[in-house]
Amino acid sequence: MANRVTLKGRLGAKPELRRVGTNNTPVVEVSIATSGFAKGEKTTDWHSVTLWDKQAELICTQDKGDEVYIEGSIKCDEYTDKDGNKRYTTKIVASSVQFLDSKGSGGGSASQ
Repeated sequence: MANRVTLKGRLGAKPELRRVGTNNTPVVEVSIATSGFAKGEKTTDWHSVTLWDKQAELICTQDKGDEVYIEGSIKCDEYTDKDGNKRYTTKIVASSVQFLDSKGSGGGSASQ
């Protein structure tokens, strides 16, 4: 079985780096907008993407609206909200990222 996702879209905001754990591991959580057409109308879907280590540091050089190509896997989490209701989230954990139009820089890529 495979758990593989590819996305080509635009950053919804300027990525912000944070560090976690005792090793201060770099991590970035971003929203990626992808567009398509359904029944003749343009649609936009938003995807939560988590990037770790070198990828996290590199994506921080990008800006809101920059186009990226992400490969990774889907991760589903369950949690209980403040009212005691079970909630579910789905996000993409990136294994590689490629920058497609970082304002004239010629692009670049990083793999984990």
